[in-house]
Amino acid sequence: MTASQPVKSALLRAGLFLALGAGLVVALSTRLGTVPPLGHLLDPDDGLWRTARQAVPAGTTSLALPALEDSVRIVRDERGVPHIFATSDRDALVALGYVVAQDRLFQLDFIPRVAAGRLAEVFGPGSVRTDRFLRSIGMDWGARRNARRIQEEGGVEADLIAAFAAGVNAHIDGLRDEDLPFEFRLLGYRPERYTVLHATRVLQYMNYDLTFRRDAFDYARLRERLGEEAYRALYPLHPPLAVPIVPSEPRGDVQKMSVDRQRARSSQPADGRLTSEGLAVAEGFQEGKGSNNWAVHGSRSATGAALLAGDMHLSVSLPAIWYEAHLVTPSMNAYGVTIPGAPVLVEAFNDHLGWAFTNTGGDVLDHYRLTLDADSAAYRYDGAWRSLEMVVDTIRVRGAPPVIDTLRYSHWGPVVQTDSGAVALQWTAHKQSRTLQALWAMSRATSYDTFEAALRDWDTPMQNILYAGADSIIAIRSTGYMPLRAGGTGEGLLDGASPAGTWTGRVPFDALPHAIDPDQGYLTSTNQVPTSAEYPHYLGHDWRSVFRSRRIDTLLRGAARHGVDDMKRYQADVDAVQHELLVPLLDTLTGLPPRPDTLRRRLLRWDGRTTVDRPEPLVLDVLLDRIEAVVWDEPVFEGLKRPASAMLFEMLRASPTSTWLDRPATPEREAAADVLRLALAQTADTLAARHGWDPSAWRWGDHHTIVFRHLTRSSSLRPLWRGPVEYPGFASTLSPAGDRQTTHSASWRMVVDFSTAPPTGYGIYPGGQSGNPFSPYYDLHLPAYVQFEHYDLHRPRAPDDLNAAQVLSSTTLLPESR
Repeated sequence: MTASQPVKSALLRAGLFLALGAGLVVALSTRLGTVPPLGHLLDPDDGLWRTARQAVPAGTTSLALPALEDSVRIVRDERGVPHIFATSDRDALVALGYVVAQDRLFQLDFIPRVAAGRLAEVFGPGSVRTDRFLRSIGMDWGARRNARRIQEEGGVEADLIAAFAAGVNAHIDGLRDEDLPFEFRLLGYRPERYTVLHATRVLQYMNYDLTFRRDAFDYARLRERLGEEAYRALYPLHPPLAVPIVPSEPRGDVQKMSVDRQRARSSQPADGRLTSEGLAVAEGFQEGKGSNNWAVHGSRSATGAALLAGDMHLSVSLPAIWYEAHLVTPSMNAYGVTIPGAPVLVEAFNDHLGWAFTNTGGDVLDHYRLTLDADSAAYRYDGAWRSLEMVVDTIRVRGAPPVIDTLRYSHWGPVVQTDSGAVALQWTAHKQSRTLQALWAMSRATSYDTFEAALRDWDTPMQNILYAGADSIIAIRSTGYMPLRAGGTGEGLLDGASPAGTWTGRVPFDALPHAIDPDQGYLTSTNQVPTSAEYPHYLGHDWRSVFRSRRIDTLLRGAARHGVDDMKRYQADVDAVQHELLVPLLDTLTGLPPRPDTLRRRLLRWDGRTTVDRPEPLVLDVLLDRIEAVVWDEPVFEGLKRPASAMLFEMLRASPTSTWLDRPATPEREAAADVLRLALAQTADTLAARHGWDPSAWRWGDHHTIVFRHLTRSSSLRPLWRGPVEYPGFASTLSPAGDRQTTHSASWRMVVDFSTAPPTGYGIYPGGQSGNPFSPYYDLHLPAYVQFEHYDLHRPRAPDDLNAAQVLSSTTLLPESR
């Protein structure tokens, strides 16, 4: 791409947006609230044309930045990734704040705004419900508590945030209104200056996204309806078929709980639900938010040294949730991705080591049923009444009067009102979190020992953190705040009047599930259960991620050596383990009419790869849905969470005459074969009715796509989305693509080879470095991403190490005195 091409591309995009502008503003006025007049966006000097002209970084520039102690050089490579060269760590963070604000200012403002419950201030009355929900569950309450701790203690966290804030605010302070990013101009407001509270809100946003679950009511009602024995059989603490993260027992020990696990549970009916349905940016944890990581020891690596791979599965948005950066100082040479607003790299590698995350999915949020007095001002606890703390809260609303609310707090935590009563929440996100400090130390670690020391400061969100290094060590640990409960478990709805729900501490770091250099020569996690049933501590329940753990274990166990290209190929793997488990059941199935038998024979001949050109993934998708509907047809499951797919496969295989396979509506006693015959017949009828009976003409890609939504997820900003485009994959394939229209998949793919010095990295995320929709760097990566390509991650040691073709721009930041 020549120097003039990005500018031309930006201007062409501006023309497109001007053509769409009128309809966009009308839509925003209707759905999001009051927006400014369109005229200023059409102004030839200061309108969208100005925004487009600013979409591409200048060639070679210099500018003064008062916060710096020494000059800093920023070289952007051909993808716009900033390589920051500074003489101190502090100046590197100042520069990082500056470039993140340059490229992702709206995102940097939006993420903390979501966590604070302050969307209505800029989006209007339609966001009040979202704000009220997020405030009621203690999002900002927890963020403020953590911010106060950081300010009172000072130390590393305060220094990190102060340096990053200096860079962010230098950019904000220098912006005139007409130079603001597109979204600010469209919505007519300016970004706030960055503070400690913004940093803790970013952390809180990730806590919510990865650990806030709303299914406690479902599990409580299922236990009531099913009874203890049936409930535990269908929703086990340790699922069948899964390959645990830790291949052997963890080192260290924790005294086993002897407390009766029943007594902490509420005896009251578990009606009601804590819901955020319809709140687009407040979905919290859901299946599909997970990740993969794996590491291969040098003894199993084709390069002779450790290999590391990670792909974090989150919402694929534009701009992307991640921002690439490279920091070089006398004490650090780290490359990775950060979340705009976090003053540290999040997943990264340096000259010595690297790490990758998956979400642990542990039970770190408890729900307590409260008994309130007649005035709803006090609650019953341990035989006495305790007063609720009442806090009057004001939600400011654009174009409308403020909304006055009352937030309530118990000793457990925030109190929310459901349609059947008051429920208190105790959540690790309400506790102190030193995760920013841990991340900073991780990026500066030089060995496994120093890396493990850094992990001791990790609190939230709980993650499976995988390590690989030039020291030839591979290791993994389920890291973070895992509560110890007096009653042993936090499962379901707990009795808020009983001390049995008390958190008595946290699982000690050395007793958290972990493994180092196992005999098998590899480690991996895919959000599955961390340990076998012998682990002495409650971590969670109903672990539903099973199939990816089986697939990656098959791949890693199945070859003596693995190379870099293998690691990349595994990240693109779309083999459906469900098909592998189904084939033995279909192979001996007889007595089918012609059309169902045609589908059966197609599935038996198929290799299980869910590529876009094949009809079989469509058949499998409908068939699995029909099997579940046939088996779980009892009223007890209506409106609630069905047992996990792994339970269903295990039942069909190992318990083919289980009473759960019998259909209550028929006089006959059905077994596994009957279920499969009926499901295949229904599948044939469904596909014929929807697509006509010509299986060879069906294509998975015609029905399975990926879409990249704008960060706000607002359909009013549809011109800022990309897609849908056809996309391979299936529910729980290594390359995740669970829904017919996929919105959550690999948000960052990374592979690191430690056989070179320094290590060599490869990576890609969906989107691009720029948050400016007029910029060619807004969606630059998308064609390569959907083809499962990786970029070489440049790690120059000095500003002039990149060749001319690799350099987009070069900026020198100078202390103001110079």
